[in-house]
Amino acid sequence: MGLVNYDNTPWGVDDPGGRNRLYQRSLNMFERNAHLIKDKHVLDLACNTGRMAYGVVSCGATKVTGVEFRQHLIDQGRESFASVGLADKMEFNQGDLFEFLRKSQPDTYDVVMCLGFLYHTVDQVEFFRQAKRLNPETIIVDTAVAKNYWWFGKQNWGKPPALFLGANEDPAEDRNTSDVDGIVFLPTTSFLEAMFDRIGYKWTRVPYNSSTVSNWDTMDAYKKGKRASYVAVRK
Repeated sequence: MGLVNYDNTPWGVDDPGGRNRLYQRSLNMFERNAHLIKDKHVLDLACNTGRMAYGVVSCGATKVTGVEFRQHLIDQGRESFASVGLADKMEFNQGDLFEFLRKSQPDTYDVVMCLGFLYHTVDQVEFFRQAKRLNPETIIVDTAVAKNYWWFGKQNWGKPPALFLGANEDPAEDRNTSDVDGIVFLPTTSFLEAMFDRIGYKWTRVPYNSSTVSNWDTMDAYKKGKRASYVAVRK
């Protein structure tokens, strides 16, 4: 048995496919990088109900500070952590994550993770600016990504361009942006990698493949390259 197990938890009881997705992501992002997480203070941005925070707690994080805009998700999360006897490990904060970042002091958090959010905003550059200012040891990012237009980048710069794909979302849906106009940008992998380089972090793209994923149920986006995860360590 590994470190992370979502069986019989509030985040996995009713949805076997969703439980598998939580497990496969936590296995590849957290458990296989447990040395970067154990005994660390983690900042979880757009933490939802703390479903991914549970994964880092399972891998030995001392504390997780979560930021979530929607109060009812925080309420669910507090109940969930209490039900598994880990209420003291997770602190929820309600509010805009960028405001929270701007008010946070450097060197407060060992790990900053932003999972499932960077395609629900237009402020990706601000995220990386604030992440650099906070100076964590490790940054973990997971996001849906837009296609890199290789021909355009090669023709103009000799490499894939750091582009975005614009989209519209319904802010009333929990899984979407909280910005009232619903406008979002999907980043490309070339943008993410360029920004990690720019802020001085050595990045590794998490390899979701046949040797790292035992069950592909609900994992198609990773298999097809429509979603990407990165673990980046300060140089």
